[in-house]
Formats: sequence, structure tokens, C-alpha cells
Amino acid sequence: MLNFNLIIVTTDLSEYSLRALPYAVGLAERFKAKLKVVCVNEPALQVSDVAFVGIDPLISQREHSAAVRDALAKVVASLPKTVDIEGKVLEGVAVDQVVKYASEVNADLIVSCTHGRTGLSHVLMGSTAEALVRRSPCPVLTLKQPMPVVAAQRGA
Repeated sequence: MLNFNLIIVTTDLSEYSLRALPYAVGLAERFKAKLKVVCVNEPALQVSDVAFVGIDPLISQREHSAAVRDALAKVVASLPKTVDIEGKVLEGVAVDQVVKYASEVNADLIVSCTHGRTGLSHVLMGSTAEALVRRSPCPVLTLKQPMPVVAAQRGA
């Protein structure tokens, strides 16, 4: 029998990526699984990028990390309390960190949005979801948006 005990849902805190949350919550409810809402704080600037302008990159990165943690905490607090939900902020390259974390916690499923880019924008921007599917230690449910989110009818 198919069973999910631990589901990871990825978000970059954009409106677009937050659309995966209802799907992940619904799956966690159905399978009585724990849900980890994972956001990866990727370094925006390298030390060499800002050294000449006098910005302290460590303070800037620390402030950004704190803002990401606060934003993720608000997202998690807004979710239904029908399942065991925990927010987790990881630091580094998104795909690398999600794959590593999924292995560490023995995740059964990863839920992630895909922007559905094609052509040159796909080549230039790459695809985090595509790399996640290729490298993940568990199945990955990708959601191409926009998709309508339909609430499950109780008792049906």
C-alpha cells in the first residue's frame, strides 16, 4: 500500500510557490503524514560582489536569513492545524539543500511548483523542479501553475 509518513513542500515564499501548500496539506491530511515546509535561503551576493562597495556581507546575509525565517514562520502559522506542520529554513543552493534534507529526514514525497518555462528562459534560468526530480531520493510531485485549487468536500 502506498503510504507517505513525511512530506516536504518547497517554497521560495513567492505567491507562485505558496500555491503548492494546499496540495501538500491535503496529502498530509489524507495520509496522516508530517509536513515539512522547506525554504532555502540562497546567498544573493558573493563576498567578491560586495567587497568594493563597503557592505558587510555577513550582516546582510544574517538579516536576510532572519527575514526568511520570520516570513516562513508566518506562512506555517497560517496553515490549518489539521496536520503536524513544521517550517525549516536551509542555507545554500536550493536543489542541493532540499535533496540533502530529504535524505536526512527520510522524506517519502516532495511537493514543488514548477514555473513551466520553455525555450530560452528555461535554458537561462534552469529548472529547480527538474533538477529536484532528477536528484531526489524520493518521489517528487510537481505542480505546474496556475492550477485551480479545489477544497475537498467533507463527507464525500
